[in-house]
Amino acid sequence: MFELLFTITRPALRHKGSAILAGGFGGLIGTCFKFGWDAFWPPRVAGRIPEPEVLVSMFTHHATSLNTSHLISFVFSILSGMAYGLVVEFLPIISLGTGLAFGFAVWAGAHEVIMPWAGLTPPTWDLPANEQFAEMLGHSLWGLVIGVFYETFRRRWSKPIAASSHQTKLGEMAEACATT
Repeated sequence: MFELLFTITRPALRHKGSAILAGGFGGLIGTCFKFGWDAFWPPRVAGRIPEPEVLVSMFTHHATSLNTSHLISFVFSILSGMAYGLVVEFLPIISLGTGLAFGFAVWAGAHEVIMPWAGLTPPTWDLPANEQFAEMLGHSLWGLVIGVFYETFRRRWSKPIAASSHQTKLGEMAEACATT
């Protein structure tokens, strides 16, 4: 049963174009959700510059506008959604929790490792627990939004991937149990 977790789909069941479009659309909607979430539960202490603005100012040596920060967030989210869709076509386990695990992994990798290492945020241990929890929950739900939109539109534009690939594997397992 464990081998089902890491089953790679058969090439005939992959619809890469539909997956990329569905994931990208999910990323677009996910960014809108995340902006609303950040307004509801601000992800950083008042006065601290948002990470995308810090990133741009590191290269340009000038302050940037909030519009630049939003543009970077949209591009990152759309590209992340597209990557999510493409990878799920090959390895369905990535869609665990319909994107919740993906969102959590993005938060852990970006906010807990890469951003502090790059100097975009203070070290993880210096950040308030409230901020870390807001970011963790916000990114997990962002991943859920991407996953839901991916599943919804991927199924509309092509045959469902999970049912097709897993039914074959489960059918083979059932036949093996019946013959023993």
